[in-house]
Amino acid sequence: MSKPKRNRIGNATIEFTLVGIPLVFVLISTIEMARGMWIYHTLAYAIKGGTRYAVARGQNNSGVNHSSYQGVCTAILQAGAGLLKEDLILTFQSATTQPTTITAASCLSNSNQWPPGVTAGKIDDQAGQTISISGFYPFVSAISMFWPGAGPGMTFQGLTCNGPLAVCLPAASQDVMQF
Repeated sequence: MSKPKRNRIGNATIEFTLVGIPLVFVLISTIEMARGMWIYHTLAYAIKGGTRYAVARGQNNSGVNHSSYQGVCTAILQAGAGLLKEDLILTFQSATTQPTTITAASCLSNSNQWPPGVTAGKIDDQAGQTISISGFYPFVSAISMFWPGAGPGMTFQGLTCNGPLAVCLPAASQDVMQF
């Protein structure tokens, strides 16, 4: 005769708990990694799009208006679906000017020409001059809710931007003025 099933009551619940908790963690980790990669690639694509916008609108291009901070930021935000303009930090650098760091939200109201050209006594918008745009976007992962004492986010040494709770995702693009 076999033993009564009373000794095995609750085994399935304990086994499911022991397997389920790590399984949920792996699932959330996979989703967060995918979300982080999506944000990074969207940022890189948007920064490249803004650089292409700027290099095609140089001093010798008679068919198009010269580029401005506002135009470049608009091109970046249109290419960067899902990027919040309040969180996106952009740095503009041309051949003869110091880097200018500005948030995308305040950049949309800046109608100054960029890269600076003849009107500003600069040659940065002439063909052959190099310009670069870099951007930083914060990423706060939901994985940190599993880290004891981490609170709403987790800080990684040396990689923070826009506050101590976010990992800063960087992207940069450099190109040569075409016209």
